[in-house]
Amino acid sequence: MLTMNWLLLTLLAVTSRATYSIATKILSHDVKVSPITQSLLLTAFAGLLSLALSPLIGGLSFTGLNHFLVPVILVICAQAVGNILYFKGMKNLDASTAQIAFSSILLWGTILSVIFLNSIFSPLQLIGIVLLLIAILLVQYNKGKIIFNRSFFYIVASAVFFAVFQVASADLSKSLSIGTYLVLANLGPSLIIGVMYFNIIKKDFLLLKSQVKKTFAKTFFASGTSLLYFFFSYLAYTYAPSRGIVVVLLTTQVVLSVLFGIFFLKEKENKVRKLSAGVLAFLAGVLIKS
Repeated sequence: MLTMNWLLLTLLAVTSRATYSIATKILSHDVKVSPITQSLLLTAFAGLLSLALSPLIGGLSFTGLNHFLVPVILVICAQAVGNILYFKGMKNLDASTAQIAFSSILLWGTILSVIFLNSIFSPLQLIGIVLLLIAILLVQYNKGKIIFNRSFFYIVASAVFFAVFQVASADLSKSLSIGTYLVLANLGPSLIIGVMYFNIIKKDFLLLKSQVKKTFAKTFFASGTSLLYFFFSYLAYTYAPSRGIVVVLLTTQVVLSVLFGIFFLKEKENKVRKLSAGVLAFLAGVLIKS
C-alpha cells in the first residue's frame, strides 16, 4: 500500500515542511525568548512527541548503536546548531525570504556529496548552482541594490548544518527504525542545547511563566509540523523507486513556503520577486539533483 503511495507521502512531506516554515516564524515572533530557548522548545517537544509515538512507528531499539556513533553525533549536533542559527535568522526575516535563503541547502548538500561521496558536478548541476545563486540574489535585491543582512546569513549558515544533518540521516535510515531515529534526532539536540546554554534557558523560562498557554500552542504547532516532515520524508525515501526523485520533489516546498507566507502571514511586499526567486530555487534543485 505504502509502495504505491510514495508520491502522496512526498506531497505530505512538502506540505508539512512549508507549514513548518510558517509555524517557526510564528514561534519566533510570538514567544518572547532567545533563539536558543526557542530551539530547545522545538526539539524537546518534537522529541517527546516522537517518544510517545515510537511504539506505533517501529519502536525504540539502540542495539548496535555504537556502530553508528559518527552519523548519530553528526545528526544530533547539526540539528542543535542548525536550529539555533535558524531561529536567529527568523527573528528579522519574513518566512518566504527565510525559506529561499534556506534553499541553499541544495548547494551545501551537493558540495558535501563531492567531498564525502566523490560525486562529480555535471554541466546541468553547475547551471543549477548558478540558478540558485541568482534566486538568492534576487530575493535580496531591493531598490537597485543587493542587501545581505546578518539574519539572512544566519539562515544560510543553518542550511549548511542541516545539509550535514541530511547526509548523516541518509546513513542512519538504512540501520535505524523511524521511531529510534526521530527520538535521537530531536531529544539528542534538546539535551545538548539544555546543557550548553543552561543559564540562558533558566532566565528565559522565568519569562515563559507569563506566556505558558501561548508558548505551548505555538511550540506544539512548530514541533508537530517538524515531526511530520521528518516522518513523511523518511517514508517517501524508503518506498520511492528512487531517492533522487524524492529529493527533487521536496524542493517544491520553497515555492509553497513563499505562497503560504503571502496568504497566511500576509507577506505581500515584493511578492512577485519572492515567488520568482522561489521558482528559480525549485528549478535549481531539479538541476542540482539531476
